[in-house]
Amino acid sequence: MDQDKQKQITGYFIEEAKEHLQTIESGLLNLQSLMGNAEDVNEIFRAAHSIKGGAAMLGFSSIQHVAHNFEDYFKVMRENNNLRVDQELQTLFLQAFDKLQELVEHLQSPYGLTKDAVDTVMAGSDRIFINLKNHLQNLISGKETQGNTLLGDTKVVETKAMLGIFQSEVPLKLRNMLELFKQPDSPRSRQNLAAICTQLKQIGDRFDLSPWSVLMESVSLAIANPNNQFRALAPILIKEVKQAQEQVLAQKANQIKASSQLLQLIPANLSSKTIATQESLKAANIASENTSADEVSKIFGAVIEEDKAMKGWQTFSDRVGWRKNGTWIASSNAAASQAYPDGHFPTPLWLASWHQSKDSKAKEFQSQYAALLAKIASCNIN
Repeated sequence: MDQDKQKQITGYFIEEAKEHLQTIESGLLNLQSLMGNAEDVNEIFRAAHSIKGGAAMLGFSSIQHVAHNFEDYFKVMRENNNLRVDQELQTLFLQAFDKLQELVEHLQSPYGLTKDAVDTVMAGSDRIFINLKNHLQNLISGKETQGNTLLGDTKVVETKAMLGIFQSEVPLKLRNMLELFKQPDSPRSRQNLAAICTQLKQIGDRFDLSPWSVLMESVSLAIANPNNQFRALAPILIKEVKQAQEQVLAQKANQIKASSQLLQLIPANLSSKTIATQESLKAANIASENTSADEVSKIFGAVIEEDKAMKGWQTFSDRVGWRKNGTWIASSNAAASQAYPDGHFPTPLWLASWHQSKDSKAKEFQSQYAALLAKIASCNIN
C-alpha cells in the first residue's frame, strides 16, 4: 500500500475512533445509570470492539491492546448487569480510558504514534487493568475491600486518582499543546488546541475542580480569539496550565486563577464573565471557611484592585456609597437614611434589585454578598 493511501486510511480510522471514544467516555461518566440499560452497555462494548478491530487491521498494536482490555471488561459488565458500581470502579475505567484516548491523540499528531510516545502512555497501563480486573472480581464476589483501601473511603481513592492523572496525563497534554503551537497558525491547529483544552477541562470536571475548569475555559477562549497569534499565546498559556497543575498537585486548587496576561487575550465581554466566575468561586471559598476580618478585607479588596492598601478600599467604598461619614451602610439603616451620594446606590439596595429572572444565581450571590458585607461591617474600620 502506498504512503498516501496508508495516510488516508489512518485518517479514516482516527475519525471513527474519536467517535467511538466519545461513546465510551459518555458511558463511563454515567456508569451507574448505564448498568440499568443493556443496550447502552452493548453500545460501549461495540465501540471498544470497533477500535480494536481497526487498530489490528492497521497494525497499531498498542491501541489494539488497550481496546481489547476494554472490550473484555465491558463484556464482564454486560454479563453482570446487577453489578454495584462504586467510585473506584469508575475511576479505574476512566484512567484506562485516558490511556486509549492519548494513544489516538498521538496517532493524530504530526509525529504520529512513535515508540517513545507509546512507551510513555503504556507505562502503568497494565497495572491499571490489573487493578480493574481485581476490583471487578471483588465487586462480583461481594468483597468489601480492594487491596488495603476500604471501598467506603472513596475520598482517599479519588484524591490518589486525581493526583496520578495530574502527574502523568496533564504533562502529556501540555507537550501536545506545545507541539501544536510550533505548527503554522491554522483553523485546524486551533481546533486541535481547543480539543486539548476540552480534555483538560473534563479532567477538572471529573474531580469537581471548578477553578481548574474555569481556567481551562479561559485558555480555550484565548485560543479561539483570532487576534491572538501563536507566538503570543504559547508562553502565556503553557505557563498558566503548568502553574495550575502544580497548584493541584500541592492540593491548592482553590488558588487557581487566570492571570491578568491571560485575561488580556480574551475579548473584553468574555473576560469580565471569567473574572466574575473567579470571584464567585473565591466568595464561596470565603463563606465556607472561618476567615478572619483581616483576611476578608484583604481578599475582597483584591476585587477592586489587586494589592491595594485598605485606605484605597475605604475611599472607593465612600465614593460608591457603601460607607457614609466613615461608617459602613448596613442593610438595617440603608433604606431609612437614604443618605448616600447622588447617583449611587448603597450595596444593600442595588443588591436587592438584582433580578432573579436575569440571573439564575442572583439569590446565591445576594446571600454571599450580604454575609460578606456583614463581615466587613464587623471589622469597625474607621
